Amino acid sequence: MMRVRPVVKRKRKAREGKGFSREELREVGLSFGEALRQGIPIDTRRSTKHEENVKRLKAYSKEMKPKQPLSKKKTRIVELAEVKGIGSRTAKKLKEAGIENANQLAASSPETVAEALGSSEKTATNLIEEARSLLKET
Repeated sequence: MMRVRPVVKRKRKAREGKGFSREELREVGLSFGEALRQGIPIDTRRSTKHEENVKRLKAYSKEMKPKQPLSKKKTRIVELAEVKGIGSRTAKKLKEAGIENANQLAASSPETVAEALGSSEKTATNLIEEARSLLKET
């Protein structure tokens, strides 16, 4: 499988980035959740859009075939309370916003989570990352 990585630029220097920005995904027509399912790295902190990254994503999406299910094994649904940093109040606020479990939290945008909790996007990003790492362990 082809590995796709973004390039980030700062003061005329380019290096390999941690993930693609939302703007780059939007330009290609990929949703946040779809990119995660395809294994495309996402950096929620980045807000820049580089044409080189858009071209890389377009080339990658042309070569990507729809993933076939590896097995008929059911995906384990992880409760919100299992995520580090989420207590009963936070879980209640997330459920009121329509985020019922850690799987949905991991696929949510920081903006959505921050709005639901009435907190900063940094806090929301930390919770999303905690949910993702918990799901990788299971």
